[in-house]
Amino acid sequence: MNKIGLGSVVAILLMGSIGCGGAVGSGVALGKVGRGLHTHASTAPRGVDLCLLQEAQAPQSGGAEKPMSDACTKALKADKLWRRAIVVLAAYGDTLATVAAGDADATSGQVEAASTGVTGPDWMEVDSADSAARDAVAQLVAHFRDTAKNDDLAALIKGAAPHVKTLCTGLGPNLDAQARGFGDAQKEIEKKRVAKIERRCGSLDNKSVCVSDSATDRVVYAVSFGNLAMLESNHVEARDAVAGFCAAHLKLEEAAQAGKLSKDGTVGEVVDAIRAARGARAAPAAKPAAPTKK
Repeated sequence: MNKIGLGSVVAILLMGSIGCGGAVGSGVALGKVGRGLHTHASTAPRGVDLCLLQEAQAPQSGGAEKPMSDACTKALKADKLWRRAIVVLAAYGDTLATVAAGDADATSGQVEAASTGVTGPDWMEVDSADSAARDAVAQLVAHFRDTAKNDDLAALIKGAAPHVKTLCTGLGPNLDAQARGFGDAQKEIEKKRVAKIERRCGSLDNKSVCVSDSATDRVVYAVSFGNLAMLESNHVEARDAVAGFCAAHLKLEEAAQAGKLSKDGTVGEVVDAIRAARGARAAPAAKPAAPTKK
């Protein structure tokens, strides 16, 4: 799957600032970056996978298998909400690019809104904790569906700002927590693989028989570790892409409020905002100090 990296983001932003005629370069560029969010909606978030994995790794009490817990059921519903939020942000980005390029007409925003599948304020059932995010999704769709045709970039950005802020505030931490969770799960699986403490026990001729890891078990460990590494990577990429878009949108909101959307320096400010947002999250952990030699 083709995802947009930071270098490509910067290049898009810089290209958006030149050669666009009467277009607002910073708006065109941010719209293109927003479109790129759509590629992440199929891979993140995966909170229900993490929830079920954590329950599977917890100490087992034996007996019959239990149904999915309430926590994992809630995670499943939340995943649907946040994946749709990413789709809606991408559709908004697509609309933003059209308006910024000066190509808006009477139908602008309508196809993009219809493609999200959000049909009204009660477009999906959510838990009370997620009701604000669900409402923000619906309100953002309604806003760009009805406002884009006016070809007023500043009005589009300023009206979308509170809804985008609500989604960014919830989506970023959600993706970050899941990325960390999948990273922790990898460590837990590796501990069990190395410790070799898992045993299978049964009865043969009225005697208890236990066996340790087999070749099949080692393959399962390897495949599970690889899948978790991919899940962690997908969530990190989605988290950073969302962080960059959200930071850049905030910068454009400030420019719209100040009447500076078309200023040459706005593109540079947007680029700096993306660099800062992605760089802060991508900073590597400090390495532990080397042991002191005796």
